[in-house]
Amino acid sequence: MKAYIPMNYNRFIQILSAAFLCPLLAATAASISSPDESIQLRTHSADGQVAYSVAFKGQPVIAKSRLGVELAGGAFSGSLELTDTETRTHDSTWQPVWGQFNEYRDHYNELTLHLREVDAPKRTMQVILRAYDDGIAFRYVFPEQLGLSNVNWQRELSEVSVLAQAPVAWYAKTSTTLFNAVPFGKLGKFCRTPFTARLAEDVYISLHEAAVVNSSDANLSIAKDDRTLRYNGSMRDAAASVSPWRTVLIAAKPGDLVVSSMILNLNEPNKLADTSWIKTGVSLWDWRNHGGVADDGFVYGINTESYIRYIDFAHENGLPFLIIDAEWYGPERDPKSDPATYEHEVDMPKVASYAKEKGVGIWLYINDKALKNFDMDRTFAQYQQWGIVGIKHGFLGGGNQTKNAFSVKVLEKCAEYEIMYNLHEPNKPTGLTRTYPHYMSNEYVNSMLDAANRVPATPSELSVFPVVHNLGGPVDRSCGLFDMDQSIARDKVHKQIPSTVVSQVAQCLIFYSGILTLPDMPDAYNRKMDLFEFIKQLPMTWDETQVLEMEIGKHLTMARRSGDTWMVAAVADESGREMDLSLDFLSPGVSYDITLYEDTAESHYAFPGGWNQADARKKKIAFDPVETKRELYQIRKMTVKQGDTIAAHIAPGGGHCMWIRPQ
Repeated sequence: MKAYIPMNYNRFIQILSAAFLCPLLAATAASISSPDESIQLRTHSADGQVAYSVAFKGQPVIAKSRLGVELAGGAFSGSLELTDTETRTHDSTWQPVWGQFNEYRDHYNELTLHLREVDAPKRTMQVILRAYDDGIAFRYVFPEQLGLSNVNWQRELSEVSVLAQAPVAWYAKTSTTLFNAVPFGKLGKFCRTPFTARLAEDVYISLHEAAVVNSSDANLSIAKDDRTLRYNGSMRDAAASVSPWRTVLIAAKPGDLVVSSMILNLNEPNKLADTSWIKTGVSLWDWRNHGGVADDGFVYGINTESYIRYIDFAHENGLPFLIIDAEWYGPERDPKSDPATYEHEVDMPKVASYAKEKGVGIWLYINDKALKNFDMDRTFAQYQQWGIVGIKHGFLGGGNQTKNAFSVKVLEKCAEYEIMYNLHEPNKPTGLTRTYPHYMSNEYVNSMLDAANRVPATPSELSVFPVVHNLGGPVDRSCGLFDMDQSIARDKVHKQIPSTVVSQVAQCLIFYSGILTLPDMPDAYNRKMDLFEFIKQLPMTWDETQVLEMEIGKHLTMARRSGDTWMVAAVADESGREMDLSLDFLSPGVSYDITLYEDTAESHYAFPGGWNQADARKKKIAFDPVETKRELYQIRKMTVKQGDTIAAHIAPGGGHCMWIRPQ
């Protein structure tokens, strides 16, 4: 592994370790390694504190970092002593209902630290630490005992103190605001997770959490040394509770973070006895098409006729779903809007019956107010009667313990009625799709057309999202816009998108989600049906996933396999890219038909004028549809075999896609 600390500084660290850590080892120390021994995790207990450190491939990457939680009432706020340690190894495989792979291996070595307060009443707690081949994780356990009836966190002490000469980070300050390649010395006061950092050319880490069900989300704060990150979660529970996992993915390449299974593995196994009703797939969506004019002059809106058109298109093209968004049961923010009824222009029983006849599943948007103000059993029983297959839960907001617990309550209620679930707004995924496989997606990303005042994601950010927001689980970015030039004339399309249409197609594969929410109207897809062919083939669940090439903020190429068919997608930043992609991942001795969906030599992400109405006014330019080079594309076909190389041109802000299947 390439050294990432100057030799003189590296030698200083070695000397410091010998001088400072040896007394700790003399006191009490325990260690575990990952199953492949690439990660070494060592714990230290001295002077009333407990800490850990981590090495990756023989080099230190995390310096001594504190562990612990102080509880209200003074519990565990004083000195702690280590009374015992336990180690164990676990190795199993499990099959998901859907995911990036058809099988996951859950293989780790575990160390449990038994801690006790030095002073009376000498209450006890445990810290469980695990080392996987792709990272480390730890959590806190508070046994039921005399003098500890409640577990109310006063302050979390968990730290991750990195060792690197010039680390840089990619993270979110909010669920949608992305910070790109920020030096640690310029980090904000707090950062949301996943928080991904490059410590060296061949060392990447990502801090996050897993299994957040009975606590708040945790953010990170940066200490004055500009290298120590501190978790700041909160939790109120009865004794005999466990905290969420604090997680640190560790990899030599950023693409290895993308395909890590550690977050999933840290969640509880599937709780559902029957999962036959859970289906992944591509969905049409009505929200961004309000006011859109069809080729025959029809104007799309919130009405039965519009939904019939969507259903017909989905049926004709083999798409399994239609999502009907807000206002169908009245003003969504009005606490009196009843989600078991429907407004006068929508005949929901007729729509649902017609969809069932055509083999299309209906998802319904429901605002958080309606879930809380009306009996869920009554609402979901009505949906079950209509044949509704999923709900999109909007505006839960936050990430505090009460809201996280309510989301889990809704999840469990959905399972009773065999209804799938998509949570929108700022709630981050933490791997709960393993426990609740009907949890199909989260919006926790810069959703492409959301919020009129939110700057659209740049081409360079497209290769950042997968190693930040998407690391915790599936995200619903709502990509796949085909009408790049004219769509801003619609009521709910507030901004111009810096992307080529081929990049839009590529993003549909790159952003991992159980449901792909398409933002455009059927007419736009009909006009480019040869390009839409790629999207039609996406099953949204995969047997295998590989990141073939990746430079964060520059470019990304990903391949996913379903059966013996491969789908490949690439995106590039504002500079574009000339790509030579080896097909080494194909099976030997097999000839494949390949269809290439490509930018042309003239394609470009740029558009004239402002990106939204306010920006256009500021620049004194009209915010009107205008012809650009965003929609230019070409399609080629050929025969290939393992080891062949595909030469491809990716336009500035563009993309490239391949559909590969055996002859």
